[in-house]
Amino acid sequence: MIQHFNHQDTTLETSAEPRDNGADVVIGNNSFSVSRISDGKYSVELNGVRHTVCCVIRGDRAYVDVEGILLELSIPSEDGNAGGGDIGLAGEKDKIYAPMPGKIVKLLVKEGDEVAEKQPLVIVEAMKMENQVNAAAAGTVRKINFSDGDQVDTDTPIIELEI
Repeated sequence: MIQHFNHQDTTLETSAEPRDNGADVVIGNNSFSVSRISDGKYSVELNGVRHTVCCVIRGDRAYVDVEGILLELSIPSEDGNAGGGDIGLAGEKDKIYAPMPGKIVKLLVKEGDEVAEKQPLVIVEAMKMENQVNAAAAGTVRKINFSDGDQVDTDTPIIELEI
């Protein structure tokens, strides 16, 4: 399967060849091997070095944690458009999810707070790494569903915004 990956106004051709429990992937001139460790957790070998990668897909976005670096990627729809169409401001942008199952280290806002787009809202610890989760849109904190120290999954929003 050949797709195109857009990054900083550069389009790279990508391909993935499935194999037992993983795939051989090429992005531009880089090739690497991906093996599934468990649900959402993968081992990626690039230039002879192994990296642990976690991935959660929510709607038209993939949240990927590469050894503590959190990436948010748009997933192309079947018609080839990145983002899979307009999810609208009242879609997923009003809900803040953990990038992977973990524990809330610190809530950085409280109900009623006004928040800006990309403002840090919560710190979640997963796989012994702290991940800062930011607002996808500006708004007001409508509801907080968890407290500091609570275990969270990727299916229940931590924070809900009114946008």
